[in-house]
Amino acid sequence: MTIQLTVKVYGTLDRWIPGYNPETGCVVHVAVPSTVADLIDHLGIPPRSVGIVSINGRAAQKADLLPDRALIKVFHPIFGG
Repeated sequence: MTIQLTVKVYGTLDRWIPGYNPETGCVVHVAVPSTVADLIDHLGIPPRSVGIVSINGRAAQKADLLPDRALIKVFHPIFGG
């Protein structure tokens, strides 16, 4: 069984997803159960390249389970000073 997610990535993370459309994001199907960490691995994004992830507008942790039809936003780390 799988679930469907809409994933939007920000910053330079789109380079890891061939054919990524920044306006619409991408639709991804993952196995049940899957976590945020599983999704990042599925997308081929190195974990060190991920800063903040949200599930339906709420901050998420790597171990959080992904609900069906969720909107997942993945942001690269922010640096500066």
